[in-house]
Amino acid sequence: MIVTCATCPVRGLRCDDCVVTALATISVGPPGERPLDAKERRAVGLFVSAGLLDSGYAATLTATVDSGRVGRVGRAVG
Repeated sequence: MIVTCATCPVRGLRCDDCVVTALATISVGPPGERPLDAKERRAVGLFVSAGLLDSGYAATLTATVDSGRVGRVGRAVG
């Protein structure tokens, strides 16, 4: 699953309480894949509970640290 601001239907209107914005601003260290932390597991669990994500697929998700952003390190779930 890839969630980006570029495809968001409420881009610019609801960024202040967006989970993507929150996850993208977490500083977590050097690039690479990591297990999901507690907050990420909770967020994924909410997607599963809402029927937006299959639980089998959710169990395979990892966090990927991306240092390609200018001036900050980001963390993406996928």
